Parts: sequence; structure tokens; C-alpha cells
Amino acid sequence: MTKPKNDWLIDAEVQYKVTPVKGRWEVSLIFINTQDPNEVLVQVIGDYRSERLAEIYGRNIQQTAAKDPRGTQKVDKDAYDINNN
Repeated sequence: MTKPKNDWLIDAEVQYKVTPVKGRWEVSLIFINTQDPNEVLVQVIGDYRSERLAEIYGRNIQQTAAKDPRGTQKVDKDAYDINNN
């Protein structure tokens, strides 16, 4: 039996990002595969009129999405080498 393509999302680390877009603040959730940190999924979840509202919403959704009976999943920061340039 083959493993579903997005099966890793169950164990993913969840982060959020707030960026200005056309006078609004867009909130995105970033799912990072804890086994292969080079595999990520970015999902835009909403936009808000103020940065503060976007931050509150992003933090709340991040905490909800990251709930796991084993605790919050974290990626080993030494497991990947990404050049941001």
C-alpha cells in the first residue's frame, strides 16, 4: 500500500507569516515536514486591515493547527540548509 502524498502534514511543524499586500495584511500558514524540512506547504488563510489583527489571527490559527497529542512538532534547525538569497 502506498503512502498518501500529503501524509507528512499530520506531523508538520506549523508557522505563520504576515505580509503586506495591496494595503492589507495577508496571513499564511507554513507547514514544514519535520522529516524533510525542504518540503513545505504555504497556505494563505486570510487578510486583515491591520498588522495587529493579522498577527493575532495568525498566532491563533497556528496554535490550533499545531495541536498534537504528542506535543508541538519542531524541525531540527540543523537539518536543512536554505539560502535566503
